[in-house]
This record gives sequence, structure tokens and C-alpha cells, in this order.
Amino acid sequence: MRIILTGGGELGRLVIESLVEMGHDVTVIDHREDVCSYLADQYDVMVLCGDVTRPDVLERGGIEKADLVIALTEDDRQNLITALVAKEYGVERVMVKLDDPGFNIVCHKLGIEEIISPRVATARLIASMVRRHHALEMSTLVGGTIRVFTAIIRKPEHIGRHIAELELPDDALPVVVERRGEFFIAKPEMKLLEGDHLDIICEENTLDILSNIFSK
Repeated sequence: MRIILTGGGELGRLVIESLVEMGHDVTVIDHREDVCSYLADQYDVMVLCGDVTRPDVLERGGIEKADLVIALTEDDRQNLITALVAKEYGVERVMVKLDDPGFNIVCHKLGIEEIISPRVATARLIASMVRRHHALEMSTLVGGTIRVFTAIIRKPEHIGRHIAELELPDDALPVVVERRGEFFIAKPEMKLLEGDHLDIICEENTLDILSNIFSK
């Protein structure tokens, strides 16, 4: 899949790692020269330094052939403009990060349904932590019916096992492991340790199944 990602911050870098690991053709655009230099050194992606809201910059990034545009800068207005330009160029899928929920209605009216809201996701994560001590359900880092489920590895049968050995539903995709404050791509051969946080992308109707698998 040909993907354009705007914004090379912390969230952007995590997404870049996952996309590259999955074999996608990724182009990253950021206006900061030092960030662009870092990304070019660290990741096997095409990097462009420029204004993410300018159509000519997005054209240089190949927006006319992109299958997906992900707008992840720290500025909601920049992300919204990038998304609008992508829609104008006929990009089939557009994902936009918005911290201010006031922009959500604008996105919906413009046909942009896949909204990434870290603030909402964090609030739901806290609510999930109160509701479940051992397995956490974290909603909506992606839109529609797609969810991110975060499991804390505590059950003896999971500790020391490779991710590939977990008996997960077919639509559940492990993506990231957080271990003592560090983040790792959830590779099939990775061995899980007690206390690891495993992020799994899944359909909404799979959340209860995952909760039963990981609840202690």
C-alpha cells in the first residue's frame, strides 16, 4: 500500500515503524529539517521536508497515487487541511489526528470518518483501567469499528511465550509491545514477559473475546 504520513513526532514514528514492518511503501512529510534528517537516517522510507498543507509538496510526495494519507502533526488545522487536500486529490482513505473534538463535525460533513483522537483514547483507557484491572480495552485510535485492545501480560500461560503462539481470533493483529517504558514492534518471534503491555488491533466485536483471553 502506498501511504503518505505527515508529522514525524513521537506518534508518527511509532506508526512509521509499524507500517514499514508490514511492508508498506511509506512517504513521510515534515516541515522540520532536523526531524526529516533523523527520519531519513532511521527508517527505510522516503522523507520530504516541507509544508504539509501545500498541494505542491503533497504532489511531490505522490499524493496522486496514494492509497492512504495519515495526518499526524501536532496542529489540528494543518491535519485538517492535509486531509482536505487528500480528499480533493481522490485519495481513497484519509486518517486525521485531531486533539480538538470541535473539528470532528467538520470532518464528518466532509466525509472524513477515520479520526484519531489521542485525548478521547486516553480517557477511554483510564475508564477501562477502572473497569478492568488485568485486561484493558482502549478504543478508537482508528475509526469505524476498528479498535485497539491493550492487554497486560499476567497469566502464567502467556508469560514466556512467543507472540505467534498466542491463540488469538483471526481479526486480531498484535502491533506494539510496551515494556518498561520502551516500545517494540510486536514481531511473531518476540517472547512476552510478565507486565508487558500488548496492543492488538481488532474489530469491535472481538473485544470481549480478547478480554476473556487475557483477564486473570
